[in-house]
Amino acid sequence: MVRHMNTPPHVPQAEHGAAEIPDPSEMYDVAILGSHLETGLLAAALARQGVRVLLAGASEDSSAPAGETTVPYTAEVFNLLARRFDVPEAAAFGLFPHLPDRIRAGSGLNKSLGYLYHRPGKPQHPDECVQFVVPGEHGEWHPYRPDVDRYARELARKYGALTTPDTTEVEDAWTEDDHTARVRVTGGTTYRARFLVDAVGAGSPLARRNGGDDMTPRLKHTSRVYAAVMRDVTPFEELVAMRRYRHMAPWSQGTVNHLFDGGWLQLAAFGNHEESGNPLTSVTLSLAPDAFPDLPDDPDKVFAEVIRNYPDIERQFQDATPVRPWTAAGQWQRTAGRTYGTGWFLLGRSAVRNDMFLARDITMGMESVCALAAALVAAVREDDFSPERFARIAEFQQELSRWNDALLHAARTACTDFRLWNAYCRIWLVWQQIAHLALRRARAEGEASEGRDWSAVEKYELGGMWFDAPSGLRDIISDSLRIIDSVRTGRVTPATAADQIFGKLREAPFIPPLKILKSARTRVYLYSWPQRIRMLFWLKFQASDDFRRLLTRENVMTTKPPAADGEE
Repeated sequence: MVRHMNTPPHVPQAEHGAAEIPDPSEMYDVAILGSHLETGLLAAALARQGVRVLLAGASEDSSAPAGETTVPYTAEVFNLLARRFDVPEAAAFGLFPHLPDRIRAGSGLNKSLGYLYHRPGKPQHPDECVQFVVPGEHGEWHPYRPDVDRYARELARKYGALTTPDTTEVEDAWTEDDHTARVRVTGGTTYRARFLVDAVGAGSPLARRNGGDDMTPRLKHTSRVYAAVMRDVTPFEELVAMRRYRHMAPWSQGTVNHLFDGGWLQLAAFGNHEESGNPLTSVTLSLAPDAFPDLPDDPDKVFAEVIRNYPDIERQFQDATPVRPWTAAGQWQRTAGRTYGTGWFLLGRSAVRNDMFLARDITMGMESVCALAAALVAAVREDDFSPERFARIAEFQQELSRWNDALLHAARTACTDFRLWNAYCRIWLVWQQIAHLALRRARAEGEASEGRDWSAVEKYELGGMWFDAPSGLRDIISDSLRIIDSVRTGRVTPATAADQIFGKLREAPFIPPLKILKSARTRVYLYSWPQRIRMLFWLKFQASDDFRRLLTRENVMTTKPPAADGEE
């Protein structure tokens, strides 16, 4: 466990212009395979702490679909990385207004999370939708990954990491008997390092060399996934009478999730604000294989066949066209058989692949980055890269995967009936809100502690919530997921399950008295001033002690971290 990190002198490289070319004769401490958001920030954090880092791009960097939505909890994970490793720019990845102008110009805002339920052959009914409007003090967004991944790579260079030339890609990587690792890029150049982090994805060379993927993924959730970036997707609010969607914000200003029995379609618009010059929209279709068993091979035909069942979705895509080929997989899920060993570690997309839904892709990736960065800094400083010290991080990453898989598995069942989804998404919101406050509290404890003891954010044995949280939060989530599973197995009806979940929400003493969290009839979350006043009254006179523990000044005042030096 790293209890104190002495910040080395910072000699920033130029953000633009020629980057320093890595030297094949140099022995790097850590070589990172794959050049994208997660690896760029990992490289920046390590380099800021004095680690000699090599970052090598891979062919999958530009082709693999990746997460394109954030939520307030995601922002706090970015903030933890920024504060713990002294990389202030990392905090801006959770606060859209603090990002550089050029990044904002290509990415979208995420002012709300919208869920629209659809029935075959019928228009979408306004009574079957839910919208969570993100409070104004937050800055959630839709990262346009080509720009954002490039910016993360620039930050890595700024803090001292070296990157292989953009014209090269990783061809292979391996470890040798002398405990050194090798990375070969196109053109034949080979680099050396003491440790390898592989975040390439499905084409991971280290996964291939160490047994490959599991024949059957260690995941409950299964899906066919089709991902594309399209232009001329009509905003949903232009197709319907918004007066029928009372108190709801324009759908396209946030993440739109079209739900139906057997699947969902997630849209993240990049051109939904005045600063943006990007007319594109990310489109991700996820289908349960047993619900759609006989689909054609052509992804365009699959998409057309599915949306034809839902009139309002079909109208939204009447003029839309993909700007690059679809990414598709009949079996999207994959898990690597081994995720760590002597001199190597599989991170994120190399270790596991699951649906990109509910902002879990970016969030889970950054949670793993925070944990691995701490372990690597300690390994370098103590000159000890033994596999045992990375076993705990690998198990934590696996626990995050299990937690994510449980949420996705339940979400698929919840899509069978709007009443059940209406209950499920409140459980998800409760978890997001309280986990966000709890992580912020734990991070503040680490910053304020003598010697900066970060053990409060290293309670990996707790699983998917790796920090202290109010008593009962874990139980209500696990109980609700079990109730939803009883619908899947036919033991309980969706309506009964929804009633049971809302009953638990109403009875839980640690859940704030907001109607959106406890009432099935309230389907819009808008944190208005009357609700804020009601919340303050509850906090002062009725909240449980362990919930009051979350009331740091930062949580109460919703303080934002400062903008990074040199950024707007």
